Amino acid sequence: MRLQNIILLFLVLVSSGCKKYLAEEPKKLTSLQTTDQLEALLDNVSGTTTYPYEASPTAAYSTDDTEIPADAYKKNTTKFSIENLYFYVWNVDQIVGAAADALWNGQYKNIFLANLILANVDAVTGPADVKTKIKADAYFLRAYSYWVLINNYALPYTTANLTTPGVPLKLTTNYNEPLARASMGDVYKQIETDVAEAQKIAVTDVDPKKPWRVSQKAIEGFLSRYYLFQENYDKSLEYANKALGSANAQLVDFKTILPGLPATYTNPTATITYSELNDWTAVKYLFWKEFLYARYTYHSSQWYVPSSSLLALYDAGKDLRYKNLMIQNGGRRFTVIDPAMIRYDFFSDGRSLPAGPTIAEMLLNKAEALARKGDATGALAAVNTLREKRMSVSTPLTATGDNIIPRVLEERRREMPFAMRWYDIRRFSVNNYPGDDIAITRNFFQVNVGAVDVNTPKTYTLPVGSKRYLIPINGVELDGSQGQIKQNEY
Repeated sequence: MRLQNIILLFLVLVSSGCKKYLAEEPKKLTSLQTTDQLEALLDNVSGTTTYPYEASPTAAYSTDDTEIPADAYKKNTTKFSIENLYFYVWNVDQIVGAAADALWNGQYKNIFLANLILANVDAVTGPADVKTKIKADAYFLRAYSYWVLINNYALPYTTANLTTPGVPLKLTTNYNEPLARASMGDVYKQIETDVAEAQKIAVTDVDPKKPWRVSQKAIEGFLSRYYLFQENYDKSLEYANKALGSANAQLVDFKTILPGLPATYTNPTATITYSELNDWTAVKYLFWKEFLYARYTYHSSQWYVPSSSLLALYDAGKDLRYKNLMIQNGGRRFTVIDPAMIRYDFFSDGRSLPAGPTIAEMLLNKAEALARKGDATGALAAVNTLREKRMSVSTPLTATGDNIIPRVLEERRREMPFAMRWYDIRRFSVNNYPGDDIAITRNFFQVNVGAVDVNTPKTYTLPVGSKRYLIPINGVELDGSQGQIKQNEY
């Protein structure tokens, strides 16, 4: 779907008891008349095409958290789609040629929703305080979506990169608004402007009944992440500490997670055990207690394949993240029998992973900021606060000297695989600490247009600082913009 057509083809926004809000053309957006209707738009979160979800094959397949062993693929060639393998081997041309880009489209749909609300909120009827709250939600939604876009389709943040292409800035519902990519600096300025507007919200803490709505704690959590990615460790630490003061968002003790429904198979016989999280649908996982702001990495394949390097980081006997989320022989879900393959599975049968700011992330942000500032004691204390809720028996992390930063980053990877790894690899490549640089090597096969040649082994490498850190912009977007949107250079 072309960016300029998102207004015309925006999904019909219907919520319980609400009217149809969009007619076929933008000029017909006249049925938005009350604050109740605008709030209904913001509370329309139950489907995986709504704004809390980030459909990202890059997160699922492009990092070192993922590994599809060549021998396993050769025995199970139909179990991995060619479209996902393009992301696995970082194939620019075939990604550009895809029919659509769900991540790009989803975030610009979010931005359109925010713009639609902002264009109408002053004109509708309803209490002034509710309008202020709605505006804050819209501004924050737009800011968050632009952060996702800029951290996928543009260069990693450095002051030197701020003059390079960012993404198109759409600030109205005007169909004819220019599509040319704004500079990275201008996009970041817009994010900060929108966050400043969102900070006018009077809601101080997360609403347990609507954790996808903005609050001061949600903003603080976002800003801790925002500044961490800019190497502003003082600011990241400041906002992490503020967010950790939430009374409503709390760490979940993984010792309290119950067994889920097992799956049984025949030919050969096997029983696969899951945690209860696997069984959770949106009516439960939208209310995950750790969220400061509910957002999810989503992939319809449900097939997150953990790499050997990721698995090696866990204490398999004590780490409940390994026990509950690394599903042994989980490949049977997709009729993969030989070899037995582990599958990473958080919510909804492996479809959705937490991606929004959480209390767990704040502890990790705090730990990393302190470690990089040289406070080893404080860094370990923050990490071990998290580990107390993740290990079956108390197993504090220990480290000294030059090992502090690597150990903290390992814990971050254990806690947030797939969902945050792409973002982290990018920022590690441009910070002032070479010890966290990540180069990825894959031993796989020649991936051709529409097929894999299993008779031709091939090694693929994503070096540190690769231009492929930028997701290619879909060809439909390039063509539809009539030359306004320029492709990333590779």
